[in-house]
Amino acid sequence: MVKQTSRGKSPSKRRTTASRSKKTTRTKTKPRSTRKKTTGKRRKKSLTLKHTILILACVALVIAGVSWGILHYRGGKAPLKPSCLKSQKAITTLILSTLFQQGFSQKDVSWKKHGTKIFFTIKASKKKFKHVYARLDRELPQNFKGARLREKGPNTLVISCGRHVTHRLAFIPPPTVSYPPHKAKQAKPKQLPAPPVSPVKKAKRVKIAIVIDDIGNDLSIARDLLDLPVPITLSIFPYAPYSKEIAKEAKKKGHEVLMHLPMEPEGYPGKGKDPGPGALYVCMKPEDIIRQLNKDLEQIPEISGINNHMGSRFTCSREGMKAVMEVLRKRNKFFLDSRTSAKSIGYQVARESGIPTIRRDVFLDNSRDVKKIREQFDLLVEKAKKRGYAVGIGHPHRATYLALKRAIEDYRDKGIEFVFVSSLAR
Repeated sequence: MVKQTSRGKSPSKRRTTASRSKKTTRTKTKPRSTRKKTTGKRRKKSLTLKHTILILACVALVIAGVSWGILHYRGGKAPLKPSCLKSQKAITTLILSTLFQQGFSQKDVSWKKHGTKIFFTIKASKKKFKHVYARLDRELPQNFKGARLREKGPNTLVISCGRHVTHRLAFIPPPTVSYPPHKAKQAKPKQLPAPPVSPVKKAKRVKIAIVIDDIGNDLSIARDLLDLPVPITLSIFPYAPYSKEIAKEAKKKGHEVLMHLPMEPEGYPGKGKDPGPGALYVCMKPEDIIRQLNKDLEQIPEISGINNHMGSRFTCSREGMKAVMEVLRKRNKFFLDSRTSAKSIGYQVARESGIPTIRRDVFLDNSRDVKKIREQFDLLVEKAKKRGYAVGIGHPHRATYLALKRAIEDYRDKGIEFVFVSSLAR
């Protein structure tokens, strides 16, 4: 007989009960371990997702960088920034005016735009190439922030705006003439002299100077005129609101500046006959004329000469014009006679005083109709063909700008050379 404990259970049964209670305890703790594993898996999944997003972002950046590089350095099709595009137009004007001032003709220079670059082809000797290089190297940094000139090869210049190449100038040297080797002179049988041959006359280069009067009141139209791809002479009022600003911009872009000097007209002081501030009058004494003119000239230091605004009465006064020429001679300026009167003696007095001078041939825009302005321009060309040169005066009207733009495009390739009016003054 096996003895039972006080509770009536044998030791073996107690052990069985204890083991069951341990299993029950273990079974109860299982859910906690399951939660920990689930949390760990979620963390791993979250980290994996973050790594994937980071890798994809890096790949996208690499692809974007490669595409940008291909676009900018291989294709060159990326559009220029507005600031660079504006500078490109101004630099083109500076290049053209520099070339013309160095004595190049339009036959020596050709240019075209391809993509975002402008390509120039210039016929020039090594000496002229060096002169152009030196001038552009000096002018570009002074006038265009961020513009850079560099030599690429023996006869090529490249201009950049920031990282963008905007201009490429290729200088082609003139062809060299090869002569056969020198041979000793041999006695030749005497021959009868050949009949004289009349020399072939070279065709004269036809030159045209365009002067725009009444500048200083409208900044917008002045800037449009300065963007024309040929030399333009602006004649600026001494005391107009934008006179100083326009004069500086014109000089910066390589154009020529005159002072449009107000002078007394016939009929003054009638309605519409006021010449404006800074004017010279017939009633003034010579010393007063000299004092007033010097004061006027100080307003625009960039000028190379003057022409008269109105002045149909004053330009007929010998005493008044002599006083004007005295000032111009001391300041080394020239005089353009606008010929607002058929009786003007301005040109004559300038010649007598030893001042370089020239007269206006055609007023381009007595009418503001584009078609009629073009007819006047054609008349100017005909006068130039007869004499070799001609001077046309226009005004800052939108119709004048449009007519000039079209006429320049038509005549540039027809043997017409556009020059500054100062180059024609004698």
